[in-house]
Amino acid sequence: MNETNGKVTGGEGLDERAVTSEMSLINIPASGWSVEKELAGIEKNIELFNKVKVLALRLTKPTDWVDMGGNPYLLDRGASSVAVAFGVDISEVRVTKEWAEDPKGRYYAFIASGKAYAKKLGRYVEDIGVCSQRDKFFGMINGKFKEIEDVDMTNIIRKAVTNLEGRLTKRVIGIGGVTWDDLAQAGIQRDKIQKVEYKGGAQKAADLTPEGKDTKAKLDQMLLRMANNDKAEVEKLVKKFSLWIDGEKKERFVTSTEKLSEKWLASTYGKAKKEYEKTQGGEREPGEGA
Repeated sequence: MNETNGKVTGGEGLDERAVTSEMSLINIPASGWSVEKELAGIEKNIELFNKVKVLALRLTKPTDWVDMGGNPYLLDRGASSVAVAFGVDISEVRVTKEWAEDPKGRYYAFIASGKAYAKKLGRYVEDIGVCSQRDKFFGMINGKFKEIEDVDMTNIIRKAVTNLEGRLTKRVIGIGGVTWDDLAQAGIQRDKIQKVEYKGGAQKAADLTPEGKDTKAKLDQMLLRMANNDKAEVEKLVKKFSLWIDGEKKERFVTSTEKLSEKWLASTYGKAKKEYEKTQGGEREPGEGA
């Protein structure tokens, strides 16, 4: 892993940086060139592109999507299913750490870069994925930024890589910017997709961001393994890991992960993961690659 001393611009809202490329002029030959022929080729490519998009979307399920503020968003597990079908090979992944500073202080960001090649399409792309210490899921608690030593750097790195893989997969297959009409053509109904709603600028406890949903899925799997699929035991574990003491020294906990808010979920997941890795003899958490 390389660490640079460069600066990342964008402040608190830092999320993704676009990969840019130089544009070159196209030389048009003086003879032997037909506008009609070129346009026909472009039209054929558009038709093929649309077919690929619909086919790729048919590989996903309603549970692979969330309605984010009125727009469809593909979760990582859905992108992974599509990647396998199209033979997407992600390579040359590198992660660098960069520092930035704003009025709220100094913070770091991990930038993952890499390449993807879709064997079934013969298409190649490069991109980056970014996650910073200011990430709302891992870097905040009770509406305030955590101190740098309280942020699990490993989670920031993993999310940067996850963001990279998701962006690469969507770009190389051509399923970025999907609309509801696109999903309808693939047979996926909007009313079957769960919504993430916001009221008065605050997130409802019952709704999670795409990252939160993936974390919850991992937590549920860990708890089931630790409890040997005993639902009563799962409830006890949820209570144990979600437990905290409020300002009045009263115990606060839940017995179902469905009742965990985004921030509470992050804390519960962290506690459960530590015990899972300890009791499972170093076994990787569910959903974590090799």
